[in-house]
Amino acid sequence: MDVVKVVTGVAALLSFAGGVLRRKELLGLSALTVLGVLAYRTKLFGYPPIFDGFDTIVLFSAVFGVTALLSKADLRLAGVAAGALLLGTLFLPTEVKSIPPIIRTPLFFVHVGSALISYAVFLSCSVIALFSKKAEVIKPFRWGFFLFTVSLFFGALWAFLAWGEVFMLDPKSIFSVGFWLFTAFVFHSVYDEKLKGVSRWLVIFSGILVLFLFLGVNFLFGGTHEF
Repeated sequence: MDVVKVVTGVAALLSFAGGVLRRKELLGLSALTVLGVLAYRTKLFGYPPIFDGFDTIVLFSAVFGVTALLSKADLRLAGVAAGALLLGTLFLPTEVKSIPPIIRTPLFFVHVGSALISYAVFLSCSVIALFSKKAEVIKPFRWGFFLFTVSLFFGALWAFLAWGEVFMLDPKSIFSVGFWLFTAFVFHSVYDEKLKGVSRWLVIFSGILVLFLFLGVNFLFGGTHEF
């Protein structure tokens, strides 16, 4: 079996053990192992291979584990969910599709990489808020908001340098700005006495929006983001 899959399998077992035994140390070790896999594959291919199925899910599992620890979520939920994701990757190919040289720039990796990590944070917060009512998801949600803001900034910078426009009337760009405004509203709801009671449900709903933004927009509307 591929060495990468063997190490990923070990990370899955560590995650399951951490969840069953409710040990943060094992969950943290699992996340570090997964990040090590991604670092190894980055060195192997020359750029972060987080744009295919295997690496995207591996990245999400690591982000989910870290988000669960930061939000003080139920450790059993964190370990079992992250472990299940890692086990699922064992059935996926580890080959990486080459990225076209025309978009293989530092701005591309910062823009898309920060977007993917922010998606993972938002989706993790959504799942945790749904199944762990006492979890403090707003703290990691802030990190997702920050990373998504970074993604929008560097996306605008890249668009200006490449096409001479800061904002293009592209479906993904329009929906991304709309989602950014929604996440800002989530923060507002936390400090608004009239909306404070629904903030958890807004976090849960953000996960649905992320899935649509990540998968649905390009599929339904296409545009310049459909590489």
